[in-house]
Amino acid sequence: MKKLIAFLLLCGSISTLAQETINTQLLNSESLREQEVFISKDIFDNTFTREENTLRKRSKYSSENFSLPKMGTLKMIDLTNSLFPVLFYVDFNSIVLLSKELALLNTIELTGRFSAMDPAYVASSTQKNLWIVNQANQSVLRYNLSTLEVRNIFTIKEEIKAYQSTLNYLYRITIDNKIKGIDIYGNEVLNYALPSDYDHIQILNNKQVFYSHLNKLYYVDMEKNMVYQIQVDAKSISGFFYNTQKLSIFTEQKVNNYQIKLP
Repeated sequence: MKKLIAFLLLCGSISTLAQETINTQLLNSESLREQEVFISKDIFDNTFTREENTLRKRSKYSSENFSLPKMGTLKMIDLTNSLFPVLFYVDFNSIVLLSKELALLNTIELTGRFSAMDPAYVASSTQKNLWIVNQANQSVLRYNLSTLEVRNIFTIKEEIKAYQSTLNYLYRITIDNKIKGIDIYGNEVLNYALPSDYDHIQILNNKQVFYSHLNKLYYVDMEKNMVYQIQVDAKSISGFFYNTQKLSIFTEQKVNNYQIKLP
């Protein structure tokens, strides 16, 4: 009986949360090529996509792309700073740094100097540093691009399903859907349980997160513990990205761009 009551209370709570909604206004749509996958948009309204091992960037007036076939499989693309894209090629255990025009700036081969490093995640951070999560020993590292020094700032103890980051914070999502975050010194700054599983997720900061689940899109104010369902005209959600009051949703090889005002 107690379990039944608890279940009914949970259902009532979810129903109540689902009634909180945010409306959107469709601005425009962009068509993608058959094999293109939407990644993100930046504040300059550039659209970034991936087509197999090629990174593409396009605007209304120009387009660029970058590929490096000799490096093999492109495992990760980080656009935390769209003016400084960071790529990771798993076959050669190498990090590639690009300019805003997607020109090659530098290649960091980890196998030589850091033979024991097996990155699960690589991304831009502050002060000419990179975030690196070394899955060989579950350590979070700060790699200084100027001094080439590596600093171990944190050890992960949980089983992790995904990582995301900003310049100042690294987030990890546990298998039980808890978002945990640390700052650049390794101090823990966030521990928040998502209300459900997710298909796609974007953590904006220590207070805000978007996620999709079963083709519905939600915004969470983690500070106030409020969940809002976002009203969009999309039968399927293959990805999304939020930036400065604009929400882009990847669906059926199109990117639909919406105006959105968060509460």
